[in-house]
Amino acid sequence: MAREKSKFQKWVKPLASLKIAVFVIVSIGVMSAWGTIVESMYQDAKRAQETVYHSWFSYGIFLLLMINLIAVIVDRYPWKKQHIGFISAHVGIIILLLGSLQTRYFGIDGSMAFAIKESKKQITVGETDLIVYSGLAAGGMRKVFEQEVKFIKNPPAPDNPFEITVGGDSIIIDDYRPYSIPQNKIEPSDKKTDGPALRFQISNDNVSESDWLMLGRAPFDVKNMGPAKMVLSKKGAFQYEDGNVLLIETDGKSETMTYKVFTASKNGETASGRVKAGDSIETGWMGLTFRVLKFYQAAREKWVYEPLEASVEGSVAAIRFQFGGSEYWTGLNSSVRLFSDNAFHVFVFANRQLQLDFALRLDEFRVGRYQGTMRAASYESDVTVLEKGDEILKTTISMNEPLKYKGFTFYQSSFQEDEMGRPNMSILSVNRDPGRFWKYLGCILLVFGIIHLFYFKRRRAK
Repeated sequence: MAREKSKFQKWVKPLASLKIAVFVIVSIGVMSAWGTIVESMYQDAKRAQETVYHSWFSYGIFLLLMINLIAVIVDRYPWKKQHIGFISAHVGIIILLLGSLQTRYFGIDGSMAFAIKESKKQITVGETDLIVYSGLAAGGMRKVFEQEVKFIKNPPAPDNPFEITVGGDSIIIDDYRPYSIPQNKIEPSDKKTDGPALRFQISNDNVSESDWLMLGRAPFDVKNMGPAKMVLSKKGAFQYEDGNVLLIETDGKSETMTYKVFTASKNGETASGRVKAGDSIETGWMGLTFRVLKFYQAAREKWVYEPLEASVEGSVAAIRFQFGGSEYWTGLNSSVRLFSDNAFHVFVFANRQLQLDFALRLDEFRVGRYQGTMRAASYESDVTVLEKGDEILKTTISMNEPLKYKGFTFYQSSFQEDEMGRPNMSILSVNRDPGRFWKYLGCILLVFGIIHLFYFKRRRAK
């Protein structure tokens, strides 16, 4: 028996080495510094998590730490009374690590955004998915593909594409931009299904603005420019009701269009004529002149994603893919409609949506401001918990008072405002942490062990 114990200790002794402990401590320090540098360089905490804190190196170091801690505990056997603090501290660290691992793989950390009077039961989380819905020309869509992708770690490239095959059609993803600024461009199209588009400028001595009017498959398009509305319409599709309106009508065949100017103060049409690209129209409103900069009889909307070195406000991840001989770009949380000879698909690149078995309805949202400013001092949401259409609970979620329900915790995180500065959407952080109990228990054991160690050290010194 003593011989077996001696053999066992020979195996344990090297694993309980102080050299391993020093190596682990130094490695954790290096990894923390590395993660901080990555996050600072790219202004992206998720990138630091994916490439550093959730890397094989990180998990290997913490596994080695657990092995070292267990070996140190076993190496002290048979235990004595003075070992209580020592064992408690080491067991606390092990339980803390296991609780963190449980949170990592079974926890949920996401967000929920909803407008006033809107009910929501979806949580948006950080994982990104590729989803394809397909249907036949006769109608009926169904999900045919869904997969999580981690393009930050393994980005697709022309020599290493990510391919999706659905119903004989291939979607080949061959480029990835983790940070980009989306820009909307209008360009001519040779497809008969695409509608006209017009780029205009409205200006006077004090102001100058330009924008696009684009029909697509709609009968008319309206841009509200403050004191007036600019309208591009098919012949006879738009009916004037009130206000200052400049109406451009096109038949979709000729480069020359007709226009009508309606003035609110005169209750109707005040000017009319024909116009083409390069022409100007004097509206009679505050000295404003309307200029037709470009006109396309058929146009399509194209999103261009300008690459960036690091994350900035408004930047998104973007992917490039090939389908049916054409190249497409799409950004995160966007979709693209794709047509083949006998089917059509909707290709989605988005954060994952998790469904709850209950819903939250935003009844009211309030913002407190610092006196004399528009800066938010506090904000809170009045919400109702709904299950199968029944109202279960009414409560207020504020910055320091979260809602806890069915294992989920809802924190007041942020809000959005409209162009007038009025809050129109509340944003909640949503968390479910199954490892929280074990992490708390580990911390308690660790603190108890440290106090116990110092207590017995003091007693021995006396």
